[in-house]
Amino acid sequence: MKKVMLSVAAAVAMTAAIPAQADTLLGVKVGADAWFANAKVDGHKSDDTSASYYASFEHFIPLVPNFMVRYNNIDTGTVAFEQSDFTAYYEILDNDLVSLDLGLTATKFGSVKLNSDDRFSDWQPTIYGNAEIGIPATPLTVFAQANAGKYDGTRLFDGQAGVKYTIGLVAADLNIRGGYRMMDYDFDKAKNTGDVDLNGWFAGVEVDF
Repeated sequence: MKKVMLSVAAAVAMTAAIPAQADTLLGVKVGADAWFANAKVDGHKSDDTSASYYASFEHFIPLVPNFMVRYNNIDTGTVAFEQSDFTAYYEILDNDLVSLDLGLTATKFGSVKLNSDDRFSDWQPTIYGNAEIGIPATPLTVFAQANAGKYDGTRLFDGQAGVKYTIGLVAADLNIRGGYRMMDYDFDKAKNTGDVDLNGWFAGVEVDF
């Protein structure tokens, strides 16, 4: 916990020191991805296509974090759960070439069903990071995003990496995204214990106002 607090404090200090790097005073981003995931739960394999929806809000107010929410509904047959991520983050860097965000996420798992008829719900904290690198003289950007943490016996990793192609519109940018996403969860909740691995390609669209 001390390491987490130190990371947040460092992010706050760096954000306050470079406010001129923000491109706009206010920004809203919404998007949706289709994820073609292969699942393995304690050795049992299955696959499914699921949707992921997200939205973020960024502002110019110093020390106040930006906010993002993301929702996934996973049901592969071997595992089923709803996942809602609530992330508060700071922009450490934000320019035309490189951007870096760091923060904390509270993840709400709902109706989790693993190897038991019992279902459970739970909250889990993770550390959040997102990095983007623009390829000069092209509309392409390489990105990587991850949540990772361990709390109360449960270990979580949810990461993705890919490329987005930006089309400039009149009032916003349209980003066409594609890449690879993986979840590696080790749940330890009463009767519902087990390792959950999901991975596969995703594709989606994003509107950046």
